[in-house]
Amino acid sequence: MDEDSGYDSDDALLELDGVTKYFGQDSGLLAGLEFEPDQFPPVNVNRETVKAVDDVSLEIQPGETLGLVGESGCGKSTLGRTILRLLEPTDGDIYFKGENLADLGGEELRRMRSDMQMIFQDPQSSLDPRMKVGQIIEEPMRAHDMLDDEGRRARAKELLEKVGLDPRHYNRHPHAFSGGQRQRINLARALSVDPDFVVCDEPVSALDVSIQAQVLNTMESLQEEFGLTYLFIAHDLSVIRHISDRVAVMYLGHIVELAEKEELFENPQHPYTRALLDSIPVPDPRENGVRGVLEGEVPSPVDPPSGCRFRTRCPRLIAPDAYDWSEEKWAQTRAFMRAVKRRSFEPMPAARIEAEFFDGDRPGGEAGSIVDEAIELVASDGSAGGNDDDETDRWVTATDLLLESFAEQSICAHERPAYDLESEHGNGDHFAACHLHR
Repeated sequence: MDEDSGYDSDDALLELDGVTKYFGQDSGLLAGLEFEPDQFPPVNVNRETVKAVDDVSLEIQPGETLGLVGESGCGKSTLGRTILRLLEPTDGDIYFKGENLADLGGEELRRMRSDMQMIFQDPQSSLDPRMKVGQIIEEPMRAHDMLDDEGRRARAKELLEKVGLDPRHYNRHPHAFSGGQRQRINLARALSVDPDFVVCDEPVSALDVSIQAQVLNTMESLQEEFGLTYLFIAHDLSVIRHISDRVAVMYLGHIVELAEKEELFENPQHPYTRALLDSIPVPDPRENGVRGVLEGEVPSPVDPPSGCRFRTRCPRLIAPDAYDWSEEKWAQTRAFMRAVKRRSFEPMPAARIEAEFFDGDRPGGEAGSIVDEAIELVASDGSAGGNDDDETDRWVTATDLLLESFAEQSICAHERPAYDLESEHGNGDHFAACHLHR
């Protein structure tokens, strides 16, 4: 029990409840101002926001490593920085040792920072080139009034040795070290104030594979020695599997799956997680074919999709209940809808479109009528055909027709999914944000 805060070591060390971080896209005095002559006053303020992290809730237990994985730009680093209050949260609560960091400020927050540290991604830019290694490691201790000059010097040399560097390097500058050695210096700096929690923001992504293994092994041994808790951010799934106890998968600001390491790797329950795992290269020259290819681009975080944010790229988008069709016909229609949206095929006769996407047999009923209308719009021999000037408009009209009739009618577009599942490997919780589990 922490007597000062009332924190019980059996409770979660860190708990996030609805943590949200939005960024304003515009800046300046007149940012977002639009002229609207049809209204009074004829000025409208429309400031767009980037929804980098949106309503994230999770817990991290003392002594564990939670891996956070996802594509570049999904909000992983923003979440890590928001937890440490390097970025101000837009909404939500961040409980660390029972205290809500979102409510702290000034001296209270400064005192808490000694228990929370960060290892940054770039081992070069995160070190001041004008300072010597010893000064870099001592700086956090000096900021928190820890020890005297001699004590700080002794601790800096001790930490250099613990991270695998020679204490005689105390007076060298960062440029004299390799990338792996610089990251060890970063690790020593983070440990200098004896923290309980460390955010590791892709700490080995800039290093060679052999150096990665050395740094990861050092981090694991130090975690055991100092009783550290890690939030380990990475996009390399092999690194995540090596070091993590549990894994959270992030997509466009949302946590889409969270489970123990073995459970997530052996029994993934979200299509995005499956796609990430399928993208891992197999070191077997006999393996042929394309693995784990996700179609389409990641949507803009300024205007993310409603419901499930992965639905615009999901290979298992759920069919709308309003139509009666087989799984095969829905898969064909889904492929055709996305091909029209991305305009991934050249204009061709209607019969060829039907043969290429529907094996010559379009869906029946109301769904078939909608598909027929869309084909007429994009076919080179369709009745809607005309000059080249309106060709783009016809493709846009076909896209809107298909999306509004099918994609927007799916449950995936209407409700944000959140399901707790039974684990097949281990006894931990398994969360998956996918309506396939409804």
